[in-house]
Amino acid sequence: MLAKIRATFVRDARLAFSYRLWFVTQILTVAASVTSLWFVSHIVPPSSSFGFHGEPTSYFNFAVINVAFLAFQATALSSFERSIRDSQVFGTLEATFATPTSVGLVVLGSAAWTFALTLVTSIAYLLFGMLFGMRLDHLNVLTCLVFLVLTITATAPLGIMSAAAVMALKQGAPVQFLLNTATSILAGVLFPISVLPVWLQYCSWLLPITHALNGIRAGVAGALPGDVAPDLWWLFLASLMLLPLSLWVFGGAVNRAKFDGTLAQY
Repeated sequence: MLAKIRATFVRDARLAFSYRLWFVTQILTVAASVTSLWFVSHIVPPSSSFGFHGEPTSYFNFAVINVAFLAFQATALSSFERSIRDSQVFGTLEATFATPTSVGLVVLGSAAWTFALTLVTSIAYLLFGMLFGMRLDHLNVLTCLVFLVLTITATAPLGIMSAAAVMALKQGAPVQFLLNTATSILAGVLFPISVLPVWLQYCSWLLPITHALNGIRAGVAGALPGDVAPDLWWLFLASLMLLPLSLWVFGGAVNRAKFDGTLAQY
């Protein structure tokens, strides 16, 4: 199993490195984003709404951390669908499923490189942020890692279901658009959810990324996993329910495509 994941990872990495200009573009995008947030922070004073447990924190710290780790949701939503769609177009999907490889391994292995690249991008956000004076003195690595894993396991099922739609319908479902739109307004990425009306705060509670960003910001502030137990348990239970369900749905889509003879169509 590990050998197959490694082979998939190496294949995707080699393909990515063949477009080196893309990496330069990504770094410039990160630098531009951090610079913009730094200028905005000059007109937004520090506030307890930006910190953990009411501790006054600068807007720059708040926004950079959110934007840096929001990328994991985007990757979880898009990587599986894009991988399946590319395999359909390149004609490799049918050959992949003809091998003695489980559906779950194909799905999860297809996103290994993308998540590794997203981690590098998030670290780049933090490094650029530190150049502009962002402080990470109290960083609790354990808390951040726990919530990073839970962010992936809680949001990846939605991406896997979107990939199942590609498998069955040869077209993607609007999962990315709907969730990214909701996130930009409700998840407290560029402003704290405390400024939202109460009924929208309840809607925000339903989004996995809201709890993920709460936990990661707490980890940066030095909190232990137990200090943000409600968010941790929300993400854990969501992962426990949604991940097996999404793999079952994707497996059903694959079996139907095999039965209909449409596995290689796109």
